[in-house]
Amino acid sequence: MKKSDFESMVEKAFWGLEAKYGFKKTDTAYVDRTCKIQFENATTAILLNYELGNRPWLEISDVHDASNKSTLGWLMVELGKDKAPTPQQAFQPPALKKEELYPALEQMGREILEYGSDLLTGNFALMPKLQVRAKKYDQECQRYLAQHKA
Repeated sequence: MKKSDFESMVEKAFWGLEAKYGFKKTDTAYVDRTCKIQFENATTAILLNYELGNRPWLEISDVHDASNKSTLGWLMVELGKDKAPTPQQAFQPPALKKEELYPALEQMGREILEYGSDLLTGNFALMPKLQVRAKKYDQECQRYLAQHKA
């Protein structure tokens, strides 16, 4: 896939960030098989992470405090829209076929607009809960890894 094709998909999938919340694309970085595209407004940064063949994911952070961050995935779990991943899932390759990429990006674009409006406008009150979930999951993954080391 060409870089321009990928960037076009991202622009279409995330146009609402600019239209509704004043986001601008501030950085695009390609390294080997990965791409990171950052969007920012006055309060919030959104970082799209994509590695060729894997499922893309969004990181959401406070532009004034980079440690105040989490992901769209944890937001969706906290709101009861998605199930929490199991530790086993962390150690399985998250394969994504080429034809599944744009629908995945589109879904993320819809979800961040529909469920992340507080975060997109700088209300980070939910962020501590998301970070606690992520920390707990990391601990579960570490225990899983320790139990299943060869």
